[in-house]
Amino acid sequence: MVRVNPFKPTAGMNPPELIGRDEILDDFTEALENGPGAPDRLLRVSGVRGVGKTMLLNAFGDIAREHGFHVVDVAANAGFCDRILGALSRNREVSSLSVSPSILDVSLGSVEISKSATQLGEAMYEASRNGGLLITLDEIQDAPLDEIRELGNEIQLLVRQGANVAFAFAGLPASVDGVVVDETLTFLQRAKHVELKRLMDFEVGDSFEDTMVRAGKSVATGVSDVLTAAAAGYPFMVQLVGYYTWQSASRRGSDAIELRDAQKGIATARKSFDNMVIEPALRRVSGKQFEYLAAMVRCGSGPVASGDIAREMGVAPTSVSTYRRRLVDAALIEAPSYGVVSFAIPYMREYLLEHVRE
Repeated sequence: MVRVNPFKPTAGMNPPELIGRDEILDDFTEALENGPGAPDRLLRVSGVRGVGKTMLLNAFGDIAREHGFHVVDVAANAGFCDRILGALSRNREVSSLSVSPSILDVSLGSVEISKSATQLGEAMYEASRNGGLLITLDEIQDAPLDEIRELGNEIQLLVRQGANVAFAFAGLPASVDGVVVDETLTFLQRAKHVELKRLMDFEVGDSFEDTMVRAGKSVATGVSDVLTAAAAGYPFMVQLVGYYTWQSASRRGSDAIELRDAQKGIATARKSFDNMVIEPALRRVSGKQFEYLAAMVRCGSGPVASGDIAREMGVAPTSVSTYRRRLVDAALIEAPSYGVVSFAIPYMREYLLEHVRE
């Protein structure tokens, strides 16, 4: 009997279980049930790459659909307002809206709005009246500011009207913060902030074992502990490690997952994580920023003092502050305490140790 691999390590794909997010999902569910005005209907989700932001938005969408909402999920690259309008128009089986403006109650005839905030707002309002509307906006760091303002203004108006609407947007921490501090988007400052952190080891270990057993394979003693350590608390790495470990056992024709499967799965998962997460993240790094990262690696493992990095680079501490800030904004490093930094993505240091000469 062929047993289907339960792990789904594909970007944007829902995993079999959303680990450690129960309270967030319960709050969102209750907000939909409590009606317009509930605070958890307006959410800003932040976190580093691989921590599960997209998965959480997908889960919000699933819950909203169960409650009869129209759901529009879009990435925040240029043109997302048009894509939202297009999705709402397809749902209504119409391609455009017409309004009949008047002056002093004298009709001026039908005027078609080809593309405007009014058209987007009307489509959103209609969807909110017909079951409810949830819009999720992912990768906010790629969003043109004028489109964010347009969408934010329309959502604010709907909220003021008491419309049955919800909105969640997600991105890297600095990008999410940058949206809400824009003086034209102060309304979004009231969005509840959900900061996704690394998962707890006990949650990951329980999930590995439960998922594999439910899908039809037994797990040898100690295997879930090895997999948990390799996952480093990152949901995407959980899926990668689980997937390739399962595949190793399946290729042996075994319904028992053994330590050798875990070791082989972890090695393959590490290579995939490098290709799918670390390398894309480093492509936007400038030469000087890369020098900063390389100096971090040479300073040793764990949190590194900013002054030590500057000395390793042979420059004054003040001259590297710009590189440090941009790397923090890009969610490649983080500052766990004053004056020190650490890598924000697991296995980044190991990758750089291997490839820094290149």
